[in-house]
Amino acid sequence: MDTTTQPLAFDELSNSAKQHAIQEYGQPPDDWHEEIIARFKHQGLERGFEIAEIKFTGFHSQGDGASWTGFVYLQQFIEYHSKPKDSDYTQYSILAELIKDGWCDGSVEINRSGFYYNHSGTMRSAGVDERLQYAEDDSVMDGGILDGANVIELAKSIDYEYLLKQLDEWILSKACAYANEIYAQLREEYEAYTEAEYFKDLCDINGWRFDKRGILIEGFHHGI
Repeated sequence: MDTTTQPLAFDELSNSAKQHAIQEYGQPPDDWHEEIIARFKHQGLERGFEIAEIKFTGFHSQGDGASWTGFVYLQQFIEYHSKPKDSDYTQYSILAELIKDGWCDGSVEINRSGFYYNHSGTMRSAGVDERLQYAEDDSVMDGGILDGANVIELAKSIDYEYLLKQLDEWILSKACAYANEIYAQLREEYEAYTEAEYFKDLCDINGWRFDKRGILIEGFHHGI
C-alpha cells in the first residue's frame, strides 16, 4: 500500500506535517476580524474616540501593527482619562467646562502618515485649536458648575494654551495606545485560529484526513 496516501488524522501527523497542514489549510475565515473591529469602534466612544477606519497588518513582520483614523472629542476624552488623583485634574476639569460651554474647539482629527505601514507610529493628530473662541473681556460661563465665571480669567488660571498643547500630546499617546490594544486583540484572535488544538477540532468536525506530508487527501476535503 502506498503510505503517502494512507489517510491520517491530524494528530497522527509528524510535527512538520502538522505545521504544513496548519499553514496550508488553517487560515481563519475572511471575516474573522470584523467583530473585533466593530467592538473596538463602539468601545472607543466612551473614551472620546470616534473611529472611522481601522487598518492593520500582521502578524510576524517588522512594521506590523494597527492604527485608526477619526476624531477625538475633547470633553469626553478628558472626562474619561482625567482622574481626581491627577495633579492637573482641576485644570482639565475647567477646560472641559470651557469646551462644554462652546468657548474652544471640541474635537481634533486623528489621521495617518504614509502609505506603506499601518502600525500606531503612523498616527498623527491634526492639532488642537488653541484659540479661545468668541471670548471678550466680559464673557462669562453660561451654566454648569462654573456658571457666571469670567471666561478670560478662567483660561488664564489654567494656562489655557499650554494645557491644550499638553492635551494634544496626551490625546495622540492615548489614541496610539488604543490602536495597540486593538492590534493585541487581533493577534490573539488570529493565533487562536492557527493553534494546533483549534485546527485539530476543525479537522475532526470536517472529517479531514491527510497524507504523511500534511496534504489533504482527495475525498477528505469537504468543508474547505
